[in-house]
Amino acid sequence: MYSQTHTQKIFVVYDGIGNSVFQSQVVKPLIQELEASPNLEVTLVSFESKKVKNSTLIKLLPAHDRLHIIICRKIPFIGALSLWFAGYQLMRLLKHIDFNHVAARGPLAGYVLLCALSWIGMSGDVEQDLPIIIQARGLCAQEYRYAYQHEKPHFWRTWWRQFVYNRLQKIERYVYKKKQKDIVIESVSPALKEYLIKTFNADPISIVIAVRDIPERCTVEQVSQWRQEVRKELKIPDNALVYCYSGSWRPWQCADKTIEYFIGVAVQTPQVHLLILTNDHEKFVKELKAYKLKTEQYTLFSAPPAQLLRYLAAADFGMLFREQDIINWVSRPTKMLEYQSVGLPIIHNNTVGMLSGDASQGQ
Repeated sequence: MYSQTHTQKIFVVYDGIGNSVFQSQVVKPLIQELEASPNLEVTLVSFESKKVKNSTLIKLLPAHDRLHIIICRKIPFIGALSLWFAGYQLMRLLKHIDFNHVAARGPLAGYVLLCALSWIGMSGDVEQDLPIIIQARGLCAQEYRYAYQHEKPHFWRTWWRQFVYNRLQKIERYVYKKKQKDIVIESVSPALKEYLIKTFNADPISIVIAVRDIPERCTVEQVSQWRQEVRKELKIPDNALVYCYSGSWRPWQCADKTIEYFIGVAVQTPQVHLLILTNDHEKFVKELKAYKLKTEQYTLFSAPPAQLLRYLAAADFGMLFREQDIINWVSRPTKMLEYQSVGLPIIHNNTVGMLSGDASQGQ
């Protein structure tokens, strides 16, 4: 083990580096930790189903002499057996790495980490009071159920979906239930914390609300400058009341409901403008034409990820509509955090617990 003045952190990821939030919610917080702690060293262990090219790693991970990445193999999910294979790989790695801090993103990575530590602990190689952090970022089983809820019924397919759902829920229960070990669960929202306690009998004392990966708020001066620059660049009138939608055309983001809401506002309020920050231009153009919205009433733009906040600053409101489902209620949407970073009031349909009771609700 390293001395107390040197921290070697192992961070385990099972949802892959191809995840859309990998850079913003995994890499960026780790870099911030490294910058804040000169004595910290991080080894990121990611399980991937396909071989990862070096060019991809270079693109996703900034060069840092104290950030290392190890890619391990992930096999198709068939329950705990799949995760045991991952746990075995991690166990072998941990035997050759001096570490004194471990963390995992999500219940699957958490299960892999707990298995590896348990197997090593039996041989006495790991301290029993090793602090363990498991990041609860959503509901694994419920998200799986949600993804296939509109699938056409088929006996074998339905049976398989139920089998996977049950196995995922069993794994979540194992990871989150009350334990004697020193485990801290980082929940992204109070609603998720409440769900983990009620559903999986998690220990309330062991759950904290995650704040380290929340983006800092931009200054009023910076937002004002961006607002003027972007409105001029995109030719949006200074006196326009701008409603912004940032995201893709994926069904769960409810882009159609968002446009429908804006149409209702446009009928009643003059000088409104719709700013859509997306890469799915064709789908949005088709929908906007169906509503016969004039081209001067909206702007479609693909904002570079690194400059997204700059373009959001051009708006007066951010729109975030979701379907009424438990996975949305317990979530902490990335778009919500981005809107809040530039001080935008959020118009929503009361389906996200963290926004519940907020004054800026849609109809």
